[in-house]
Parts: sequence; C-alpha cells; structure tokens
Amino acid sequence: MLNEQGFKLSFYVFLLVLVSLCCGSVPGWSEPSFRSVIASVALVAGWTILCHTAARMMVLQVRRGHMRIRDASRMLEVQLDIFRWLGLPVVLTCLGAFSLAAWSREQPILESSMMLQSVVLLMPGITILLATWSAEHVFGARLGLTDSSLRNYFVSLWSGLRAGPVWLIIPTMLFLLLGDLAEWSQPIATGNAVAIGIGVGIAAIAFLLPWIVSRVIRQETMAPADRESITLWLNRVGVRTEGWSAMRVVRWNTNGRVFNALVAGLFRPGRMLLLSDRVIDELPRGQFLMVVMHEVAHVRRWHVPIRMAAVAPAWFVSIWVGSLFTNESWGATVGGLTGLVLTVGTLSAVAYLTEWDADAVACKLAVKAGGQADGMPATEAEAAGMMAAALGRVTAGHPAARRASWLHPSLAMRVKRLAKPPRMHLI
Repeated sequence: MLNEQGFKLSFYVFLLVLVSLCCGSVPGWSEPSFRSVIASVALVAGWTILCHTAARMMVLQVRRGHMRIRDASRMLEVQLDIFRWLGLPVVLTCLGAFSLAAWSREQPILESSMMLQSVVLLMPGITILLATWSAEHVFGARLGLTDSSLRNYFVSLWSGLRAGPVWLIIPTMLFLLLGDLAEWSQPIATGNAVAIGIGVGIAAIAFLLPWIVSRVIRQETMAPADRESITLWLNRVGVRTEGWSAMRVVRWNTNGRVFNALVAGLFRPGRMLLLSDRVIDELPRGQFLMVVMHEVAHVRRWHVPIRMAAVAPAWFVSIWVGSLFTNESWGATVGGLTGLVLTVGTLSAVAYLTEWDADAVACKLAVKAGGQADGMPATEAEAAGMMAAALGRVTAGHPAARRASWLHPSLAMRVKRLAKPPRMHLI
C-alpha cells in the first residue's frame, strides 16, 4: 500500500536498475576510451541543469504572482516525471552510444568484478533520479517551504534513496558480489565447493535482509497500546512475537507521508513487520487489523518466494535467446531485452494473483485475530468490507494509487474480488 509517488517510482526504479544492468554486455558503438566518460558526464550534467532550470522557472512564476504555489508544484512534478522517463534513453545513450559500458569492461580494476561494473552502469540513471529530487528540493527551499541548509539538502536526497532505490540496489549488489566471489574462487575450489558457497551466500543475504532494512529505514518508538494490540493479533494467528524465531514489529517513521506496510525477510529468525506511521495513527482498529493480516497472508502463502521463483523461467529464456546469436555482437543485448520484457510481464501477472490471494486470506485470518472484540470483524464478509474500506482510505486523494499498476491491481478490481466468497484454504 503506497502513496501515489511510490506507485510511480517503484516501476521506474525497477526499470532503471534493470535497463542499466542489462546494458553491461552492450557492445560499444565507438572505440571505448576515457572520452566515453567525459561525454556521459556532460550529457547527465546537461540533464541535471535542465531539471533545475524547470524548478527555477516555476519559482519565478510563483514570485511574480503568475501561479499559486500549489499549481506550480503540480506542474513541476509533471515536468520532473517526464524528465525521469526521458532519462532512460539518456542512460541508454551513455552506456551504449557513448560506449560507457564497454569502457567499464576494459578497465583493469573493473573487468574482473560484476559488482564494480554495476556501479558504473547504475551511475548515470541514479544521478538523473537524484537530479529530479534535487530540483524538487531547490523549488521548496527557494519558496521557503523547506529548510534551505546544505545538511537538509543532502538529508532529503538520502531520504529519497532510502525510500526506494536502495531497497533494490543493495540486494542486487550483494548478489553480484556473490557471483564475483564464486568466479574468483574457481581456481582454488572444486565445482561442489563453489556451488555450496553460492548457496550459503544466498542464504546469508536472505537472512541479512531484515538487518539491512533496519539500517535503511527510520524507526521510532511504538505506543505500548499499539504494540500490545498487534502482538495479540499476531499470536492469535500463530505468528510468534517472542523468542529466537519471533517477527519483529517496527513503527516506520515517514513523517506522515506514506501509507504502507510490508514484511522484510524471507525466513525466520529476523523477519520484520514494518508499519508506517500513517497506517498506525490514522486507520480505525478494524481496518488497521486488515492491513496487518494482509501482510501476514503474504508470509503464510509464501508470496515473495513465489514471485522470485516466477522470474527464473524468464531469464532461462533470455539466456537461450542470447545463445541463438552467440556469433553476433548484439546477441547478449537481444537476450537481455527478452529477459526484461518477460520479467516485467511475469512479475506483473504473479503480483496480481498474489495480491488477490493475500486479500482473501487476510479476511479469514482477521476473523480469528480479532477475537470477536468490538470493532473487529466477526465474519469473513465483515472482514472483506473492512479491507475494502482500508484500501479506499490508504489511496484517498491519490488517483494513481487507485489505478492498476504493474505490481498492484486497481482498487476497483480488488474490491470486486473481495465481494466474492474466498475459495482458497489456509496453509
């Protein structure tokens, strides 16, 4: 459950990272040299100036009385969204046309490390994303809407990274590092040892994910009454909140900007339930219960591992397509694009199915978790009504959040599904 900007950025960031990394094997259009770096820096710098010029023009419109702050803010948001999406061709130009990707593969320090190469590949796209956030901050600072200090400027940029890209980039970097370690160890280790090492590394990353998340997000103390209620609900549906295998419950401080809840961690111990401040403070108890049970349903039905496993066939097809053109310099690029299209399509289909499933299972769990208390659902039908109300509340005022996105069905689709009696059984 995300706010409007979260829906827009989640797909964009996913594409930005995936497109950038897929360019790692793109052949250079010209002889790679340090001029590739200079040309890329110049293009991204020009794009950054363009973003800030748009922000300054909106500031002038407000100061001259030609626009209200609210209207100027909305127009700037639209312009920066356009700059973000047009930034994807800019990334392709830097990595492909300017041969930045090919240049990174030829550097002595980078050539033997996929992780270090990925830093270069991600740099143009992340810089463009930061430029749009920087322009937003400049707009607010010049109009006195936010603190104009340099410290607050960097804090705002880091907050943007921490709220989105970091969650995808850090695990990706860790997996690439794991691949590097496996390749470096081949001369001194047997095939079985390498396979075991990769397996142990993947398990370690999975267990470390909650720890990484806890360092990225801003936590704050939860009110004892809220913690007691959540603990009681979780215990009633068999989720431990004490002991080595307990699920930690964390209040996520978003400064009142985000309606969101999620579970971090694939396995116990260390699994963490994150509840944003707005979810805890603004939802009625029954609707709050439905949000918590929705996240528990994702865990009970193994939805995250299912989504991850669903992507694997797409990349097997990608490898197969690339192998058909092994003698062509563009073969790996075709394979990567095939993987990109299949990944987006597969993830979207599986995400829709798992969201509908989580809604239905949450209705079953909520009846048990509520304990027939006042304000709690006594039947699955009542739970479905509360879930629909909660979905309406968290998307209120954000039309984009109510429309279908690549990872979430529309509000209308989810409410329609909730009106049908759930047919699945708990596992």
